[in-house]
Amino acid sequence: MSNIVPLISSGTKGPLGVLHLPRLWQKVSLEAAGKIADGYPGIGAGYDSMVIDGLGLDKEAVKSYITNEKPTYTQFEA
Repeated sequence: MSNIVPLISSGTKGPLGVLHLPRLWQKVSLEAAGKIADGYPGIGAGYDSMVIDGLGLDKEAVKSYITNEKPTYTQFEA
């Protein structure tokens, strides 16, 4: 199977109303599965980092949680 380009828009928000969070979750999930397309970081320096920082989260903790626990998106938001 080929790698996947993240198709969730940065303008998408989940139940918490945080823009870009669904895309961030998808990118890290794809990276953890070894399925993200070339050129797409799991957590990039742009919107990904701004959202994580804005929520007061730690980048490595976010990456570790998604990689190890493999939550659904709604579990990730909880």
